[in-house]
Amino acid sequence: MSTLFYLIIYDLPDTKAANKRRTKLHKMLSGYGTWTQYSVFECFLTAVQFAKLRVQVENLIKPAEDSVRIYILDAGAVRKTMTYGSQQPRQQETIIL
Repeated sequence: MSTLFYLIIYDLPDTKAANKRRTKLHKMLSGYGTWTQYSVFECFLTAVQFAKLRVQVENLIKPAEDSVRIYILDAGAVRKTMTYGSQQPRQQETIIL
């Protein structure tokens, strides 16, 4: 089963309602990949897993207030990733909550 590397970055406003969405989004994304920095996740996903993630993100956020960016990268981009003070992105077993 083929996987791609997804870099997911989110920014939600500092309101009580958005804080609840942020907590839910963080928990949901934790089931898909690795939390690497504040509001940043790295995920290795199959097409089916990514489709499920997209639906969950779309159902959770408020596009008028929230910002979520998903960068889809191939294996070449992963090999070319430069990191300082942390580990290179590496594929681990994905557990979806």
